[in-house]
Amino acid sequence: MDVNNNMIKTLAQWCLVLQAITISTNTVALKEPDYVNMNITIRNAMAGLIRPEVVYRCQSKRKDYGWHRSTKPGMQFSFPIILIKGESKIPAIHICNIRSVLGTATLVIENTYLDAEMCPKSSCAHEVTPKGIVFRGLEWDFRTAFPKLKPVEYLELPWTPSPNRT
Repeated sequence: MDVNNNMIKTLAQWCLVLQAITISTNTVALKEPDYVNMNITIRNAMAGLIRPEVVYRCQSKRKDYGWHRSTKPGMQFSFPIILIKGESKIPAIHICNIRSVLGTATLVIENTYLDAEMCPKSSCAHEVTPKGIVFRGLEWDFRTAFPKLKPVEYLELPWTPSPNRT
């Protein structure tokens, strides 16, 4: 009789241990989503101007990256962001105020984890040019049977002329 009671107690303890292990692994899987790292890059491409200097400030809802000065073409500033994999509907929004001798521009950058997969490291950039802010990077080409990434370049935002100061 004692042997049966001990055996039943041991089986019950093992069942409780196994149940606790399965519950803890399920909660860990729910709490730790995959993260994707991405860099947002702003590059000075104001070639051909007497004063090619560009000043810009980028910020998000939670972080201000401060003012940065790019004095000559080719200089760039990158800042890392972390995106949650699977959150394709909720973008990370960053607002960049850009100033130059040609005027001002307020660029709104929205990134999801899909953008991070298309632009590894700093392969995509927002270039400050005499025309305005130009995006250079990769986008999906869905015109073929098998979609593939293709290089693109387009004007995101033209300059807004600064008011004349007297």
